[in-house]
Amino acid sequence: MASLAKPERWPDLSGLDDAETSGTDARAALLKVNAEMFASAPARDREIIETFETLALGFLPTADHATLVEIARILAPCEDTPASILDHLSQHSPETRDIVLKSAARLPVTCNDKFLGTHEGRLQLASRATLDPVMVERLLVLHESDVEEVLAANPALVPAAPFFDDLVRRAQDRPSLARLLLARTDLLLADEAALYLSATPERRARIRDRIAASAALRRTKLSFTLTEQDVGEFFAASRQGDVRQLETMMSAVFGFPPATQWRCLQVGRHELLALALTAMGMCEKEATRIFLTLHPALCWPLSAVKALVRVVRDVPGPVALVLVEAILGAPALSERRSWRRGLEGEDAIAYRPADDR
Repeated sequence: MASLAKPERWPDLSGLDDAETSGTDARAALLKVNAEMFASAPARDREIIETFETLALGFLPTADHATLVEIARILAPCEDTPASILDHLSQHSPETRDIVLKSAARLPVTCNDKFLGTHEGRLQLASRATLDPVMVERLLVLHESDVEEVLAANPALVPAAPFFDDLVRRAQDRPSLARLLLARTDLLLADEAALYLSATPERRARIRDRIAASAALRRTKLSFTLTEQDVGEFFAASRQGDVRQLETMMSAVFGFPPATQWRCLQVGRHELLALALTAMGMCEKEATRIFLTLHPALCWPLSAVKALVRVVRDVPGPVALVLVEAILGAPALSERRSWRRGLEGEDAIAYRPADDR
C-alpha cells in the first residue's frame, strides 16, 4: 500500500454513483477516468482503496470487453489495486487474464491458483517479470521441464533467490536447462562451478580462471595425502572395474557422505573423475593407469583418455578440489563449511599437494 498520508488531490469517485442512471458509454468513461486517477495517485490510504474497490466492482460487471481490457492495463501494474478487482479482470477473458498475469505488481492468491492449475498458466507464471518465492516453489515442485526452462531464462529469478539452487542441481542432468543457465550474465561463480561439466571447453577455462583468481584458494590449508597402500587400493578397484568401490574410496578421502552420488562413469561426467584424482594429489601416471583400466569408455577412442590426462596435467589441484565440491554440492572434510560461501570469498581454502610417491 502506498503512503497513508493523504495527497492534496484524491480521485473523485463520487460520480460513479450518478453514472448508474447514465448510458453504458458514460459509465465506462467515468470508470476509466477514475481508474486512471486511482493508479496515478501519489498515495492511497485504506479508505480510498476500499471505496474504489466497492464502486469499481459495482461497475465492472456491466463494462464491455474493450473497457475491461483498458481497465486491466491501467490497474494491473498498480500495487494497491485490490485483489478482488484483479480476480474479476482475470476471469473475464483470455486477453484480460494475460494482461493481469504479465503486468500485475502482485497476483492475488485466487489468480495464482487458477494459473497454477493449468500447464499453460504455469508457463505464464514462470515468465512473469515479478516472481515471489512461494510461487516459484509451487512451480518447481511439479518438475515440468519446460516450466523450469522458462524460469531459468527469466531474469526476475536472480541467482541469490530461494530455489535457484534447485534449478542448478536439476540442470546438472539436463543439458538444455544447463545451457539456459550458463547463458545468463548474472551467475554466481558457485553456480558456474556447479554447472562446469555442462559448459563448453572455452567456458570451462574461464570458470577455472575465475576460481584460481578467487579468494577460495588463499586461506585454510587443506591437503590429501595418499599412502602407497591407498593408491594400490585405487588401482585394485580400477583393475576389477569396480566403480562403486572406487567412488566409495573417493568419498572417504574427501570426507563426503557415503551416499554421495559421484556417477563418474555417466556420459558427460567422466571429467569429474579426472578432477577428483587431481584434487586428491594423484600424479599424471597414477591417474592415467586408472583411466586405462576402470572402464573402456574412459580410454576409447584414444582422444577420450588424452582429454582426461590433460585435465590432470593442466588443472591445479586447488581448482580441481573446488570444482569437485561444487559439482557434488558438498564440502570436503568436516571442518569446512559451505563450498558456495568459499567460492564467493568466505571460508576459502588453500591447497598443499601430497608428497611425491
